[in-house]
Order: sequence, then C-alpha cells, then structure tokens
Amino acid sequence: MAENSGKQKTVAQAYLEVAVDHGVDYVFGLPGTSGQEFIGTIADQEKVRFVLALHETCVVSMADGHARVTGRPSLAQVSTLPGSVNAVGALYDAYRDRSPVVLTSTHVDTRIVGRDSHTEGKDLVELTKQFTKWSAEVHRSDRIPEFLNRAFKVAATPPTGPVYLSLPSNLLGENIDQQNPAAERSRVTPRIAADPEALEEAAKMLAKAKRPLIVAGSGIAKSGGTGELIKFAEVLGAPVVMEPRYSFLSFPTDHPQSFQIAERNPSFNLPVWGDPDVILAIGCRLIREYRYLPEPVMKPETRCIHIEEDPWEIGKVFPVDIGIIADGKSALRCLLEVYPKVAGGTNGRDERLETIRKAQEQAKADLEARGNQGWDGTPINTARLARTMDRLLEKDTLIVNESPTSKDILIANFNFSSGRDYFSNSSGGYLGWGLGAAIGAKLAAPKRRVVACLGDGSSMFGLQGLWTLAKYRVPLVVIVFNNRAYMAVKNQFRGSEERIRLAAEMGAELVGPELNFARLADTFGIFGQRVEQPDAIESAIKRAMEQNGPALVDVVIGQNTRKD
Repeated sequence: MAENSGKQKTVAQAYLEVAVDHGVDYVFGLPGTSGQEFIGTIADQEKVRFVLALHETCVVSMADGHARVTGRPSLAQVSTLPGSVNAVGALYDAYRDRSPVVLTSTHVDTRIVGRDSHTEGKDLVELTKQFTKWSAEVHRSDRIPEFLNRAFKVAATPPTGPVYLSLPSNLLGENIDQQNPAAERSRVTPRIAADPEALEEAAKMLAKAKRPLIVAGSGIAKSGGTGELIKFAEVLGAPVVMEPRYSFLSFPTDHPQSFQIAERNPSFNLPVWGDPDVILAIGCRLIREYRYLPEPVMKPETRCIHIEEDPWEIGKVFPVDIGIIADGKSALRCLLEVYPKVAGGTNGRDERLETIRKAQEQAKADLEARGNQGWDGTPINTARLARTMDRLLEKDTLIVNESPTSKDILIANFNFSSGRDYFSNSSGGYLGWGLGAAIGAKLAAPKRRVVACLGDGSSMFGLQGLWTLAKYRVPLVVIVFNNRAYMAVKNQFRGSEERIRLAAEMGAELVGPELNFARLADTFGIFGQRVEQPDAIESAIKRAMEQNGPALVDVVIGQNTRKD
C-alpha cells in the first residue's frame, strides 16, 4: 500500500499503510458501531486480512497469540468504551506476558464529545494505561500515522508490551495529503548487551558455587536464547528450573538437567541437590508469589545473580548480589565465553552432574509413582492424558495452555524437547485467553501443529472463540481438561471435609448442568468428541488430528488437589 504515499487518502487508508509497513498481515477485531470506515477500508484492499471475533477478549488474545509466534507486534481493533472495557482483561494478560499487541479503538465522533453518548466514557487513556506501555488518544487526523508508528515502536522495544490508541471514528474518514512516516525509522534493535565487567563478576561467583541453580524465565525463549541456555547449563553443570508462573518455556523438559517446580507452591530445594548456594536468574522476574508462603522461596543466605532486560524487575522482590541489564540470549553468549576463562577447568562440574543424575532418578521415580495412581480408573488420570498427547503429537507441536490446575501435570508428563514450544498466560491469569491465543498462533504458524489445552472453567470465559474457529476453519486441535470444577478456587477452601464440600458446591463445582464441550463444538460445526474412558483417549486425539478443520476433544479428568 506504500505506493499511495504522498497522494490524498483517508486516515483509515493511511492506518493500513502503516500497519502493512510494520509487517501486519492480520487485523483481529470487532468493529462495533463506530468502525464502519475502518472495516470498509479493509474490504477495499487485499494485503491485510480481517479476522472477526464475537468478544473483545478473543480479539486481543488472538493478537497476543499471533505476536508470540511472530515476535513482532500484532494489531487488534475494537470500538469505543464498551469494547475497550471488554478488552482490558486480555490486555492485562498481554501486559504481564510482555506481548507486543497494538490495540486501537474507534472512539465516538469528536463532534459529539461531551454530549453524554452512551459509548463515550470519561477517559479511555486512563482506563488502559495501567495495562500498557503507552496509551494515548489522537485528536488530529493528520497525526494518526505518526502515533501509529510510535505505537509499533513502543510495543516492539524491550521490554516489549501492549500499546493502546483511541482514534475518534470521524477522523478515520477524513482525507489527508501527506506521506506516512517510514516504518524503518520507527524500528528498534531488540538486543540489550550486558556490561562485560558485571558478567565477569557473575562468572567468578558461579565458579565458586558448590550448588548453583539456573532459574530460567520466559525472556530466554522470547530472545531465542534456549540453545545458549542449554550450552551454558552443561558447561556450568547446574540444574535448570523455570521461574514460577512463566508464559514461555525456555528449557526443554526432556533435558537431563531440567527440573520442575510447582507453580503454586514453589521451592528451589530440589531432591538430592538441596538448596542452592548461588542462583543465576536470567530472563525472568525471578519470583511472583501466587499466595502467601510461610517460608521464603529464596533463603536469605542464597547469593543471586539476576540478568533481565527490564531494570525495574532486578531486585524488586528479593535482593540480588549482581544485577545485570541485558536480554537473555546476548548475556548467555557472553557467559559462554567468559566462564571457562575464570573457572579453570571443569571446576567440580562432573561431580555436580552426577548429583543431578541421582536427583533426576529420584524425581522421575516420584513422578512415575504419582502418575500411575488410578492409571486405568475414571475420571481419567491427567498424567495419562498428557503422556498420550506426548506420544501422538509431532515434535514441533506448539502447546497453548490455559488449564491452570493441570499445568504442572501437563509439563511434568509431556516432553517439551527442542522444537516443541509452550505458551501460557500464567503471568496474568485473566481467563478466556487460551482459545483466542491459539487461533492467533495457528494463523501465524499455519504449517505447525498447534494444540490449545484449556480448562473447563477457563473455556467458559472464551466460548465465543469457537465461532471464530468455525468461521475461518482454522485447523486447530482443542483439548479440554474437564474436571468439572474451578479447582483453583476449590483448592483454596479450608476446614472440615463437610465445610469444603458445601463451599465447593456453592462456589466451585461446575455440575448440574454438566459442561459438555463436544456438544458445544458440534453446534458450531466443529468436530467434537467427549472422552470418559481412558482407553478412548488415543483414538479421540488421532481423529482430531486427522480433521481438515478445527477439532475439539473434551476429556473428563479427575480433580487434582494441591497435593497432586
């Protein structure tokens, strides 16, 4: 569309030109009653495809999932106050997970501002700014291209994150006679190099460590640094755990140095290994506590090196000995060069690796014992479901997960080898994200297998996504982990068994009526199959994988307690 630059055009046309120049191929949206000019302009061109959703949560979540796959900003469009309010929850997820979503809303006509329009609201910028890197309203038509370029730049600049622009609807139809700002002049190189002296100091501390531990965050995967992390973990001879409540998986779970820690009750005290004396936290916020813990996750005597691209996160919750501002990939590349020079030989690595091997043996034995309980029983053992998925799904599968209380079991029993990717909204936790995010991810990666793993409760927040899935025939496999309850809520109840039972009946149990997602899928013309017997899991997943379009498998699983 850049060929129209310098000629008279509408603001809506200029908007799309800017979007195309920034690599946008989809606009995810719900136009509402104020977006006619915008939609009409999209209909007049072929470079950008519009994907309609029936709720703004799904709109923003689709853009979020698309951005996570491509690594560049994605575009979402909603309308006025009600649309913006509905989008805020998913915007919060994007903000917490640092997803570069550019969200625009068509606001009320400037000629009726202040006349008590039912869609006007007081201040959309104030509404959205706590969930964005930047939020603004544009009051002149000729400045909208400028603001859009800035929005894409801010969204893509580390630490990445969402941006919101309010665009009065009448301005989009106005003509402007100017050249759009060049997108190339609004782009930012995403690498943040670390201070060499600080990295050398960190390497020396790690060389003296007896029981080092690497805490990997989502920033490693986002920076493309998983390969460097694997190499450095092997050079150092240290176990690797993911930070609690991560949104990207940065270390393969089938690696012999990979260990899992519980998301809800995190502890860095690993079997056999014990408590670390030095923690290397890299590409992460370090600790985000889900609930009050009587004992701190990090012991006061534990020394800590924290490498993160956002300086605000370093030392925010726990004090650190060395704080380094850098992206994960570039920092690990430097550590791979510096550490061997200061360590002087293997420096106890072989002994540590032997300890890790013994720790793995114990951890796997414990996992096997827990997973085999009720293997052939009903409701279906969640570990059996996860292991069947692991066996059947391709080695480059992308899992988009929003099954909050099944997450730990899925991660422990599904081998995320190099090539398999994992997304979740664990940083934010606004429900209804998963289906929309999976649709956006699949549109961004049409040749990959994408599987949405959804809880039954979270699915009910995003059912509108089934319509979008059906309309565009997106070949996505959806697996519902249906435990017939809000288990995250149920697990909070305290007291006698009778008190817990009564509380659960009122506030957590999803029975009477029964949630049957296979039937819901069928109403939209989507292949759906309900699975209630363990020996039917494999055939159902195979049938879903064979579909040319979308497919949903509704698996009735057991209710995992906090002890599981």
